[in-house]
Amino acid sequence: MLLEEEKFFNLSRLLGQFGELKRKNHFGGFCLLVDNAIVGLVLDGKYYLRGCLVARSHFEASGLNRLVYSKKGIPLEMRYYQLSEQIWGDEVLCLQYIELAYRSAIEELKQKQSITMRIKDLSNMNMSVERALGKIGISHVDDLRTMGAKACFIKLKQHGRHDPSIKLLIGLAAAIEGCHSAVLPKNTKQELITWYNSFELASRWLPNINQRKLIAGYLKTRQY
Repeated sequence: MLLEEEKFFNLSRLLGQFGELKRKNHFGGFCLLVDNAIVGLVLDGKYYLRGCLVARSHFEASGLNRLVYSKKGIPLEMRYYQLSEQIWGDEVLCLQYIELAYRSAIEELKQKQSITMRIKDLSNMNMSVERALGKIGISHVDDLRTMGAKACFIKLKQHGRHDPSIKLLIGLAAAIEGCHSAVLPKNTKQELITWYNSFELASRWLPNINQRKLIAGYLKTRQY
């Protein structure tokens, strides 16, 4: 369920003043991004501003309700704050809140980008995966993103000690997208499953020399 059409139109218009507006599936709803920074979340017909850095303390001081998301029956407080009807009714005030969320999100994004992130710190990744990738020459996050999930999977299959699983393939793709594998779009996940099944079937039945040709062809793939 989305926001009322009029509210969503106004929201898009206001956010569009700050840069290119994009949508990204998240938590059963979708995030709204401006200049690749997450500014808010639309979920169950309600809009939440993302509260980070100075925006968070301001939103809490203003008494905005915080999003509580249930995961496996466990309530989790998220860094998203619901816009009240009073704020919706005052466009100048609404724009001030949105701008505060945007400025804070951009600043947080800049801070994160200034820190050298390790592969193990990405969603779905851990020290074991980082070590395995390091053994095939993928030691940095940029290497992973440049290579792509499929090519990383194939190199792991070629040189790794254990056969990589479909779960790892999906985890790599989600890590590159910057999200948990549980919220990776269904069409993307299905495409990866189809690719995995076809690759596994082909590599199982082809002779070794043809397997090498198959793998060389797949390594040219850079999607996901």
